Amino acid sequence: MRTKAFLFAVAAVFAVAAIGTPVPSEARQCRPAAHACSAAAGQQSRACRLECGRFPDRAERRACVEGCSDARGTAAAHCRQVADRCAAVCAAGESEVACSARVRSCRGAARDAHGACRAACAGQSRLDRPQCKARCHTARAAAEAACGFAAVPVQIGAPVLPDLPAGQPADLSLLEQAERDVVATADAQVDGLRNRSLRVAVGVAGTEVAIEQTRHGFAFGFPIDLRRLTNPADLAFYTDVVSRHFSVAVLENNAKWAKIEAVEGVRDYSFVDDDVDWGVANGFVVKGHTLQWGIVPPFSSSAVPPWAISRFGPLPLSASDQEELREMVRTFVVETTGRYAGRITTWDVTNETLQPLGQWFVQRLGTGIVDDAYRWAHEADPFAQLVFNEWIVEVFTGFAMPTAAQMRDRVLQLRAAGVPVHAVGQQAHFVPGIAFAGVPVDLSQRTAVDDYAVALETLAEAGLPIHITETNFIAPDDPELRAAHAEALMRLWWGTPAVEQVVFWGPWNKVAGRDEFDVGIWDDDGNLSRHGAAILSLLNDRWRTRAVLTSDANGVVEIPDATLGEYVATWTAGGQPRHARFTLERGPGGATIAVGG
Repeated sequence: MRTKAFLFAVAAVFAVAAIGTPVPSEARQCRPAAHACSAAAGQQSRACRLECGRFPDRAERRACVEGCSDARGTAAAHCRQVADRCAAVCAAGESEVACSARVRSCRGAARDAHGACRAACAGQSRLDRPQCKARCHTARAAAEAACGFAAVPVQIGAPVLPDLPAGQPADLSLLEQAERDVVATADAQVDGLRNRSLRVAVGVAGTEVAIEQTRHGFAFGFPIDLRRLTNPADLAFYTDVVSRHFSVAVLENNAKWAKIEAVEGVRDYSFVDDDVDWGVANGFVVKGHTLQWGIVPPFSSSAVPPWAISRFGPLPLSASDQEELREMVRTFVVETTGRYAGRITTWDVTNETLQPLGQWFVQRLGTGIVDDAYRWAHEADPFAQLVFNEWIVEVFTGFAMPTAAQMRDRVLQLRAAGVPVHAVGQQAHFVPGIAFAGVPVDLSQRTAVDDYAVALETLAEAGLPIHITETNFIAPDDPELRAAHAEALMRLWWGTPAVEQVVFWGPWNKVAGRDEFDVGIWDDDGNLSRHGAAILSLLNDRWRTRAVLTSDANGVVEIPDATLGEYVATWTAGGQPRHARFTLERGPGGATIAVGG
């Protein structure tokens, strides 16, 4: 949940008492900049309080609201404690009067945009207005902070930094020229999409400042099923590697209907609870998967409960059987989504409703059951992002349908009917589909990256964010070519504006669902695979910002293209090492982080 993530971040930042350089008496005030900082904290707190409404438990809602208010007070206090606010926000040679006027003008534009956003929310349904207003407050918080600065406390001592292996880039010369051209085009689109200019005001002139990105702002994810990790050593290894590299934990199996209600009428959420508790405890955003998946044995044993297959097997169903099955599905969707409101931020609501093997629900209840699933989930948790998850034949090759165009058209159809679909989930199993049925296939073949880029553009025409889900790099089987293929696809996603999430489906091969294909970023023994090394070269080197700079006369350092994410700045003052942690988020213009006293 974004509210919990916000509170967690605030707690981490403000738990330590601020210790900084004393405020000099001659420090310039630039009060509008400080007011912008405080206003940003207030707007974020308003968004936070609105999202507290999603908690089903009254005590949880109250605690959430109190946490939002406490975070606002602490953040606003740090805004006031920045020693020289002009140094933080004013350009070289700019007078305080001119700087303050510029900040006031910026804040006026932020207020106007916020007013227009709130007016648009008035046209939303009663169910959708709270999250619409929350988005408006969040957008204004980002705009206000860009007008002035975000303040963070300074901590004494050197920080603990994650150990992030640099990996090894792939050899893209192994790909065709058309594929390399697609990658080059994507690379050229990254500036301003995944990065932002960053200024850090430490308040000490002429000191060496090390800026280190510790976590990506882009959502990289992985599956979690603790039943695969019963060995404590395995769990410890998995927790360690995913904590260092990813931010989203996806419920791999335990939230599916067949797992929760293996016995008719008896819904057991204990395994889901364990997975969610583990994810929240380790600081991950938790994503649910999946509320409706109409595939049956021998292709899956975890989608539809065996008792339901037996009971509602013969077609066509009678009207009474249809109504009974529909009510069972409704109960499952509403109860499951509502149970985890406030803890699960996103749901893959449906899975593979277009592919020929996944039609069990549609055959019995019609295509309307897909529409219903989204509406039921939305009513149970209006703040949850709801994803239409599907394979496409341009990736999962060897089938006749669905194509990227068919998936796009279905999503557009649902949206036109008012169905609350918020994102497109494109399964990224790069393999001939028949291989998943255990049939030997030629894995020397692969999807050409330039062909796939056309399919990705087609999906983007739905006008929604794209989640790259269930990512497995399987074909080709040659390690070096697979690494090149994986890196090219990753760079394509990174440079595509619509793509907002990539989930690796089995990062550690030992506990991966498709371990027979050696899909892991880490192999069975915990060593990097060749394509894993290529992926980490992107995550930990090419796309990770590190810099050592000397602060100017105002105690400021600047990076023109810092990657969005979590950071730590380290410097020395008064003979002591000091550091400050902060988050560089998406927003208008550049960002300024100022250390509060």
